[in-house]
Amino acid sequence: MQKFINFSINNKLAIWIVTLFIIVFGTFSGYSMKLETLPNINEPMVDVTTIYPGASPNEVTENVTKPIETKVEGLEGVKSVTSTSFENASSVQIQYDLKKDMEEAEREVKEIVSTIELPAATEQPKVARLSFNDLPILVLSLADDKRSIEELSKIAEDDIKRDFESIEGVSEAKVIGNKQKEIQLSFSPEKLSQFKLQEENVVEYVKALSKDTPLGLQVVEQKEQAFVVNGAVASIDDLKSLEVPTIENAEGFVTLGQLAEVKEVTKEQSVARINGKEAIGIQIYKSAAGNTVKVVDGIKEKMASNTDKFDSIEFTSVLNEGDPIKDSVHVMFEKALMGAAFAILIILLFLRNIKTTLIAVVSIPLSLIISIIFLNQLDITLNLMTLGAMTVAIGRVVDDSIVVIENIFRRMALKSEVLEGKQLIKAATYEMFSPIVSSTIVTIAVFFPLGLIDGPVGELFLPFGLTIVFALLASLVVSVTIVPMMAHLLLRKKNIKAHEPETKPSFYHKTLNWSLNHKIISFIAINVLLIGSLFLLPLIGVSFMPDSQNKMIIASYNPVPGSTNEEIKKEVQKAETILLDRKHIKHVQSSFGEGNPLNPSDVKQVLFIMNYKDGLADVTKEQDKLAPLLKKANTGEWSIQSSGGNNSLSLYVYGDDVESVNQAIDKVSNTLDDQKDLKGLDSTSSDTLSQLGFSMDLEKMAKFGVQPLQIYQTLGAKDSLDTLTSIDVEGNAVPVRLVREADDLTKNTVLDKKITTLTNEEVALSEFLSVKEENAPASITKRNGRVYGVVSATITNKDVKATTEAIKKEVEKINFDNGITVEYGGVSAQIDDSFTQLGIAMGSAIMIVYFVLVVTFGGGLAPLAILFSLPYAIIGSLLGLFVIKEPISISVMIGALMLIGIVVTNAIVLVDRIIQKEKEGTPLRQAILEAGMTRLRPILMTALATIGALAPLVISGQSDGSGLISRGLGVTVIGGLISSTLLTLIVVPIVYETLIRVKRKIFKKKIKESNEKVA
Repeated sequence: MQKFINFSINNKLAIWIVTLFIIVFGTFSGYSMKLETLPNINEPMVDVTTIYPGASPNEVTENVTKPIETKVEGLEGVKSVTSTSFENASSVQIQYDLKKDMEEAEREVKEIVSTIELPAATEQPKVARLSFNDLPILVLSLADDKRSIEELSKIAEDDIKRDFESIEGVSEAKVIGNKQKEIQLSFSPEKLSQFKLQEENVVEYVKALSKDTPLGLQVVEQKEQAFVVNGAVASIDDLKSLEVPTIENAEGFVTLGQLAEVKEVTKEQSVARINGKEAIGIQIYKSAAGNTVKVVDGIKEKMASNTDKFDSIEFTSVLNEGDPIKDSVHVMFEKALMGAAFAILIILLFLRNIKTTLIAVVSIPLSLIISIIFLNQLDITLNLMTLGAMTVAIGRVVDDSIVVIENIFRRMALKSEVLEGKQLIKAATYEMFSPIVSSTIVTIAVFFPLGLIDGPVGELFLPFGLTIVFALLASLVVSVTIVPMMAHLLLRKKNIKAHEPETKPSFYHKTLNWSLNHKIISFIAINVLLIGSLFLLPLIGVSFMPDSQNKMIIASYNPVPGSTNEEIKKEVQKAETILLDRKHIKHVQSSFGEGNPLNPSDVKQVLFIMNYKDGLADVTKEQDKLAPLLKKANTGEWSIQSSGGNNSLSLYVYGDDVESVNQAIDKVSNTLDDQKDLKGLDSTSSDTLSQLGFSMDLEKMAKFGVQPLQIYQTLGAKDSLDTLTSIDVEGNAVPVRLVREADDLTKNTVLDKKITTLTNEEVALSEFLSVKEENAPASITKRNGRVYGVVSATITNKDVKATTEAIKKEVEKINFDNGITVEYGGVSAQIDDSFTQLGIAMGSAIMIVYFVLVVTFGGGLAPLAILFSLPYAIIGSLLGLFVIKEPISISVMIGALMLIGIVVTNAIVLVDRIIQKEKEGTPLRQAILEAGMTRLRPILMTALATIGALAPLVISGQSDGSGLISRGLGVTVIGGLISSTLLTLIVVPIVYETLIRVKRKIFKKKIKESNEKVA
């Protein structure tokens, strides 16, 4: 290492060139890194969505969902299978364990689903992996006062969509609320009967003549040519005048226009509204390699160019993931600068020398720049976790440089110092090499277990840990290369005022000496403080994550089963009236039909996105006020969530059938109604659809010669659309669809329908069918083959853990039917899982720290004394959280993990000096007192520099936007660092002296016993 330090001092130009290269390359890396909200979290799930037009939930379950479930649940790595069967659609979600290769999983599911025999009417199942990239990063509304929705829809589809999708990083621009033309063909039963034609025969005739029919290759005049019969329908007029053969007409044919009404209509595929007006919605999805900020900025440019091109159109942004990232980057950058300024001020106050301060703080920008280079090489994005890690690392990356420059400066100021120039700087740097390497390795070891945590928590915090590790390694290199080089360049011993240590004992010297003389009293007093702080735990409470500060509410509205589009629109308008009347509302967008990223398979569910102005103080309170107003105004069910709250509670109720699960859900809901710490109670107990159940008399059917298939066809729905062909209208391909008008039926008249027997007699269905009205579930949800429902609510009490435990006790008192089980999810499960894993990580970190210290110090007693500094960080952390009324959260746990490394660093510096002095022959007590006085300044400097760097996080009260790098984290580190630093200066010397004296006594006793045996 001395050669390494020598090289730095003797090759200043080379070091400056390398430093300049790092700055340039690091700046380039920073600008080329993708900006994202959070790290890309791998969600090990595959979704299979299947459309089954005209089918009831029961039919979907039996004919589509069950066959898919049966096939996929046996695939390798499958953890659970969850399904929902709606009217017309099935959704099956397969969750895998985290080690599964998801590309392989998706391929396997596609292969096995393709082998399943599904009803002919079903569409091809869509198989896709689920991830955060599946959610739109930008949601826009497009309105125009001068153009109709049809015209606006055409512009959106033909121009704007294509324009947006040309931007690098955009995977899809989905248009919602668009209307398309189609030609509808509606046959007249009377006309068909008059000309004795069957609808099915005419349809097949039209299909055959409407399209080009290839007949293969044949040799004509010694040359191979393709034979094609061209279609006879190219326009709507061709369709109307198409001649259909019939023997009932003197001319031998009848035109299609005589048999059916042929008309051009505008069909509504989906619905989008903005601020109470009909509009077009556009959802922008980015590719996995896309940069969110660049994509959003690119979309904004295209929005401006399209506004100029189509002068009256107006874009409104209702959801934007790009701008909050830039705002968060700005907030984190601002806090980083403020933290660095605090750290610089503290160093300057202690050293009272501008040059030494400049040398010390150079490690801050260089360490962060080097960490950016490594992150970019690993393809890790610049997100809220990596930015937050840089912010909280500022105080720590300067520690090594402070310790080195303080030792150089201290030795230069000593009159008794015999070394000068290079030799002094080398010796002073080398003297501190062992403690700074140990403390850096220890801090890195603290964050190593983060890489071993499974699940989303591990993937979320791995970039955080890596950022700090890279920054700390960089700060270590800087402290032993650039710091001594700059010290040799800028500092001269003759320019530093020489002095000798004060012979008069200081307050700390007296306190430490008294404590060493009264170990038991001191130890008991300090531990009384520790035990007393633990009584604050019930008052502080536990939460999963702090609230974020975004002012947006997302809600979904499930209309009454069986509602038509027009009925849903009326319900939407009722909700809009309430929402637009709110004081701080900015925009309200609603959409249904397609494009709901939260529930793609439910085309009836309405998605609402509400944006608020900055004047809204508390988005969670606004949500509480909105919920009862909306639920009172509408007949369907609301599910409302805000971006501000994270304390959700979910109870999963499992049973053998829908009816028993619904009854159990009602019992749970009634119990939770009485809980004062809950709000927004909601449940997914399935609504019911009214259905007619038909029973067949098999004997009579056999008597009349009627087949079951004939009954199914006669009773089957007649209002579905069948696409016959497409024709060109104004350059666009317009589909031609067969429209079958639904019969106006009642329960009593449905059996009057006639059916043709095998003997060509017409017999009423009432002859062999009976009917009764029944109720059936509107949707059926299953998990691992069992029907389930969910009861959800938001916990208002900050102590989420205590509220959850109280609810569990109440639910256990409920008398459920056989087969009913209840599992807990939401924030309760998240707390248990995340806290357990982080607790294991902290325990592992302490063991790794002890191992590293044992290797460093060559024994177990000194490391044991160092570890005694850890428990006393709890005192300040808990007191700080209690004072600012912050619950223990994931953010706080990460702060506690950081504390392990920071606190141990101070103790290492102190114990290393004690051991150095002992090796020089200084008596134990004198070595401890001298080390305490010598290391007091660097310990206080490093602690206060870290406190100063994190102070803006606490003072501003702002988080990074995700709530992860929050005020709670700052208070945990600052409070713990204050208490541990003050008490470390007392406790560690007490423990160290005690352990060494006990060791020496045991050693002397063994020698004495050995001598006695020899004698």
